[in-house]
Amino acid sequence: MLISVVIPACAAQATIGRAVRSLIAQTWRDWEGIVVADDGFDYAALARAEDWLDPRLRFASTGQVRSGCHNARNVGLAAVRGELVAALDADDLFRPERLAALAPLALRHGAAVDNPLVVSETSGESLYRALGGIATPCRLALAEFLELNVPLFPLVRREHAAPRLAGIEHGEDVVANVRLIDRIGGLPALPDSLSEYRVVSGSVCHSDESADVFDRAYAAILARLASGDGLGLTAENRAVAAAGFARKRALNRAFADARRDDPGLDFQTFCARSRAKGAVTP
Repeated sequence: MLISVVIPACAAQATIGRAVRSLIAQTWRDWEGIVVADDGFDYAALARAEDWLDPRLRFASTGQVRSGCHNARNVGLAAVRGELVAALDADDLFRPERLAALAPLALRHGAAVDNPLVVSETSGESLYRALGGIATPCRLALAEFLELNVPLFPLVRREHAAPRLAGIEHGEDVVANVRLIDRIGGLPALPDSLSEYRVVSGSVCHSDESADVFDRAYAAILARLASGDGLGLTAENRAVAAAGFARKRALNRAFADARRDDPGLDFQTFCARSRAKGAVTP
């Protein structure tokens, strides 16, 4: 059974080789990787030069420069051929067993995710695990998912891999998972850390402007939940999502305040410190 993995790439020359090599190392051998350039760069040439070219890789482009990760994901999604679909950011990585461990759950329930390890790219320090110290498989309800402060990239049955919504550029991964949970009724999760979410200084999520960027994003998401299509959610889940995104906006504002005293602070380190103080859950 083929698994399709979409890898958006924008100014990713320093890290994409590591990400793709982690895909090549998967014990699940039947996969295709779709690298989608959003910067006009020739990543196939880089793959040849750095010796990570693989016949299971395909290369695509948005035809634009910095059109957004949401657009790059949609270009990749339009090209997938697999029964299951995953996303891999160019600065993150999979552990070798990830696809093999998640595939049976995703086939049975519609989607499945692991417990990503949050790692500082600069120091190599492991900050925390996204789902905390859960010991057994669980099923994340929508409210539980919205308590998390780390992006989750589930393995999804193709029919549930919906395109990213137009008009939502930042926080689009969270919105996509909210809509996924609304459809399948909970997100199955394994306790094992089968992927690494790398905190990269200067990326959109960890730049000096990130707090302002995400405050505007959360405001837009909350406005859409309050009126218009409500992100396509049921009435019950729309209310749950509104409460969750309001909490995220408040946490983001607390992060902005903390950065005034510590300008070098990134969001995940802030969350790790808050967790240690018992202020951030889970």
